[in-house]
Amino acid sequence: MEDLKSSLKRKILEAIGKGRVEKKDGIYRFTESIGDEVPRGTVVIGKRVVYGYPKIRRVFSLEKGVNKNLDEEKELWIEEKIDGFNLRAVYENGKLYCVSRGGFLDYFATEKMAGFPEVMRFFSKYPRLVLHFEMIGNTPYTAPTSEFDVRYFVFDIGNGKNDFVHYMERMHLCEKFGLSAVPFLGHTKTPEIKKLKEIAVSLDKRGSEGMVMRQDNPRKVLKFVVPSSDIRDLRENSAQIFDMPIGFMKQRVFRSAISISELGLDKSEYDKRLGEAMHSGLYSSIKNKGEVSENFEILVKSMDTWKKITSHMSHEVEIKAEPPVRERNGFRIKFRKIFRQGSKQVRRAIEGYSQAD
Repeated sequence: MEDLKSSLKRKILEAIGKGRVEKKDGIYRFTESIGDEVPRGTVVIGKRVVYGYPKIRRVFSLEKGVNKNLDEEKELWIEEKIDGFNLRAVYENGKLYCVSRGGFLDYFATEKMAGFPEVMRFFSKYPRLVLHFEMIGNTPYTAPTSEFDVRYFVFDIGNGKNDFVHYMERMHLCEKFGLSAVPFLGHTKTPEIKKLKEIAVSLDKRGSEGMVMRQDNPRKVLKFVVPSSDIRDLRENSAQIFDMPIGFMKQRVFRSAISISELGLDKSEYDKRLGEAMHSGLYSSIKNKGEVSENFEILVKSMDTWKKITSHMSHEVEIKAEPPVRERNGFRIKFRKIFRQGSKQVRRAIEGYSQAD
């Protein structure tokens, strides 16, 4: 922590002393923010402090949100928003660490990222930089696929203290080392609402999550999610109605209504899709005798990695796994997460238990 200001270093040491920092897996994790200086999810690895990634503001209305939050006369870069597992990759004392948004050391992502040679080449040259990325595919948190194992997409590069390189410098670094970057969607000299709406409609049609809009000097970042993504979230999580945060579903219903109207989409089509989405997962859990669950598949090099994954996840869900299958590159494991609270409530309802409204 020698590179921090003395006042901030003192606050961090006080937080550790007061138990506001949890030590796990050899790193310190900040369980809550310290004022405006240190966000929740900040970690201390060795003597190095790596801040939690700042929240990106979301806009529900694309046109009004852009006009209110971005500069009128500054160029804008537009990228695809990837619906994945958000992580930070840090290289410290000759070792790679992948840390989740909440500040937990993620053994699965660490094992996977260490297997990408371009990632290790990047850190051999720039060990003090941090890669911020999304991971998709056969992970413990995203939908499995037969098309590939896992993929990562870098969306920011910083120094760990929430100072980020310029967009063009990030793209240069990704190209130089062969890092996989989030897809580029467009660039405008000033925010052009017509073009942004056209991009949004295109993303909606091809099943993407949405877009991120960036300006530099000063840095301003906004995200916008398209309605098909909102509806897909509702479909995939409808069975977890008793497990998800209270605002999860109502926010997606609300913001999809705004974007459907603003983008001029067919309301009757989207209304039908939304209604079906709200019930689909519930029908499945009712048919499955009340079990609310999701299926996953991963490939790990070491069974020790699997043990650490289950140790972390089993606090929130019940894990039921099939016997591991040995493959050339490790062990393939198929498992499902059973959501305890939701399963209990659905099961009691279909078994006829009464409840007070």
